[in-house]
Amino acid sequence: MSPSGSCRFALAVALVLTAGGAGAAEPIAADWPEPARKAAAAIAEKYGPPQEQTATLLIWHRNGPWIRTVVHKVGAEHDFPAKHSDVVEQSLPYKVPLNLFSAVATFNGSVIPDRTRGTLTAYGADEAENVLSLNLARAVVRGELTPEQAREQQVAATQERAGGKTPELAAKLTVEPQQQGDVTDPDTAMILPPGRSR
Repeated sequence: MSPSGSCRFALAVALVLTAGGAGAAEPIAADWPEPARKAAAAIAEKYGPPQEQTATLLIWHRNGPWIRTVVHKVGAEHDFPAKHSDVVEQSLPYKVPLNLFSAVATFNGSVIPDRTRGTLTAYGADEAENVLSLNLARAVVRGELTPEQAREQQVAATQERAGGKTPELAAKLTVEPQQQGDVTDPDTAMILPPGRSR
């Protein structure tokens, strides 16, 4: 890491450790596991301090292309494509057709379409992993890749990242956030309030 990169990283860690506005005296991520501390520092370096915090969460709203970014103190352990902890959660407005929910889940269990909210959420070790996962999920939804082909591409891209390279699919989000119109789906009430009939 270059000297200027080291300074930016240290500043980001300081921001995370003191996040929470003026007068926050207690460092909130100091006792967090290494994967969560590193992820929090990287997100804070890119997007600034979080808008919300708890003892176990740091939350950014409407940062970059995301509706929400959450860094979890403790993430779910995930073995695909390699063992890691899903500590970074990022959501986009994106409506996945119901008949493709299973295909997305087959590709990667840490990419979750939410019909009610109209979002597509990725959980990963860092933002680049989430970008990669969402780009591949988009390819599955559009029929450009089967879930199995998307899994193969995720493995190959993750190996590239481990070798110090940034694959194109992890560098830039190609999922177009669907912000035209309402992408939510509140469903249909099957039980009406008392005194109302169909």
